Amino acid sequence: MDSRRERQLWLLSLISLPALLACDYAISAWRNAEDYIGRTELRVRANADGQTLAKASWTLAQTRLIGDGRDTKATFPGQMRLVIIRLAGKAEDEIGGTWAQCQLTLTDDQGRRWRPLNFMLSRDVSRDLDPQTTPVDGCDAVSRQPPAKGASALIEEKFVVPTDVIGSLSAQLSFASTRPDALSFPLGLK
Repeated sequence: MDSRRERQLWLLSLISLPALLACDYAISAWRNAEDYIGRTELRVRANADGQTLAKASWTLAQTRLIGDGRDTKATFPGQMRLVIIRLAGKAEDEIGGTWAQCQLTLTDDQGRRWRPLNFMLSRDVSRDLDPQTTPVDGCDAVSRQPPAKGASALIEEKFVVPTDVIGSLSAQLSFASTRPDALSFPLGLK
């Protein structure tokens, strides 16, 4: 009697295994898709100065190209250049946690992306370029202490990019609360 019951349970387990594996695969795929959408900028809008994202209006405050011999005497290896981007954001409402996981990247017309220098190297570069001024915080630092309603914040990030892509670069800004949406700022560098 026990062996017959054991065979039935074994057969039932064997029959249910494909359904359980399919459910596990579907749940994992769903979680991976949610994670991908939460960290990827899929819908990028071109910014008309002052467009709102994450409860703030954003404008491109300054763009500098370093290493071409015009701005400073700094040189970079090979065909690389330093691009410095400053964005100004004015809080239209209480920001709260909507600026968490701030991400500012550069993209070219072929979809390639460049992430900013880390904050330690960025501060060192700022001090090398102008020892008299206080370095401007990057996206991550500003997102931890966003401005109050009606106040403004300045974000500065530095990128090292190849010379041949400079003319097609645009900056993309997004936050965890806004992804997969992002704002794009064409740089118009030459």
